[in-house]
Amino acid sequence: MMDKRHFETSIDVKYRDTDSMGHVSSPVYYDYLQHAYLNFMHNLLEVPLAEKLPHIMVKTACEYLQPAHYGDRLKVKSSVVKFGTKSFELEHVMVRDGLQGGVVARGSSTHVMFDYASDSTMQVPDDFKDRVINFQGRL
Repeated sequence: MMDKRHFETSIDVKYRDTDSMGHVSSPVYYDYLQHAYLNFMHNLLEVPLAEKLPHIMVKTACEYLQPAHYGDRLKVKSSVVKFGTKSFELEHVMVRDGLQGGVVARGSSTHVMFDYASDSTMQVPDDFKDRVINFQGRL
């Protein structure tokens, strides 16, 4: 079986991302997750950054496994893990680059396909599924 390909987004941890303990603050991981999702989808769908994506984020979750600190470079490995009728789910594995590597957090997000013209949800298009599979190799 072919290995699954992930979309990778690099993030440099800024001082302002940290809490009084010097760790990346828990809400900041959601910003990293959203940034990775947007990078992945704009790239995959070839949609300019100034344009809206044809889906909206409706659910997020994050599990913190080890602290990240100011100066760390994180790599967020994003991939689609499930298609529903009108939605899809992404996994975001946040890994520290370098010698002190390892998974620092594992996030997930659910997105609903959305037609802004009719202001309504819509089915996940086959073209979108095909692009995902062509990029990742598998779910």
